[in-house]
Amino acid sequence: MKLSTGLAVLLLLSGCSGAPVVPVSDLTATRSVYAARVVREGDTLYTIAWEAGLDYRDVARWNDLEAPYALSVGQRIALGGPSAPKPTVTQASETAPATVQAQEVVPSASSTPPTPTPTQAPEPDPVASAPVQTGHGWIWPASGVLMARFDEAANSNGIDISGSDGEPIRAAAAGKVVYAGTGLRGYGLLLIIKHDETFLSAYAHNRAVTVKEGDAVSKGQIIAEMGQTGTDSVRLHFEIRRDGKPVDPLLYLPPK
Repeated sequence: MKLSTGLAVLLLLSGCSGAPVVPVSDLTATRSVYAARVVREGDTLYTIAWEAGLDYRDVARWNDLEAPYALSVGQRIALGGPSAPKPTVTQASETAPATVQAQEVVPSASSTPPTPTPTQAPEPDPVASAPVQTGHGWIWPASGVLMARFDEAANSNGIDISGSDGEPIRAAAAGKVVYAGTGLRGYGLLLIIKHDETFLSAYAHNRAVTVKEGDAVSKGQIIAEMGQTGTDSVRLHFEIRRDGKPVDPLLYLPPK
């Protein structure tokens, strides 16, 4: 009886020493490393890019979209993709003509060594420390008091200007209205103006707008009425985006 029991244990152990079990392969579909967004009612390419802090031109390229960038509800919009490498410029190509090549000069035995000239420190560049300048000649969109400043760390992407209900809001620079609506959460009734391929500006919390999408507007033109849609008090929230990224409007607006 003991012999047969020991034999059974031996056979059991020998059976367990076979080939190891191969784990089941992960058949989950490969997922993209880039985020995506499904188009909702009222979305445009500009609002989707604005919400994500992206350049609308990049979003269009990643999704093979061409102007006028028509979208359909339920469409999947990728919010990332491979970027084209930026060309590099060497210092030599910036300072010397393309047809001139530097040659090593070997002094002859009879030549007189050149007299060294004293090294002078470069003069400070006044442009480097000056406020950002653009060709738009921005103006203030409202005449009220500055309530809140730009603070990227605090997720404050623009400035707030106080005023009275119904006060006129003016275009800070000439451009084209690319969005008018309430589709962006926290902005209330919003206007977005495209000024060129680099700059966009936004005017939020309006009571009413006096222009529509596709309208060309001139600098200083009344485009909306100040209100408090999407906020708790009457104000204008004003933003400037450069290549999709929020920048401090006070670097572009003239001093008050």
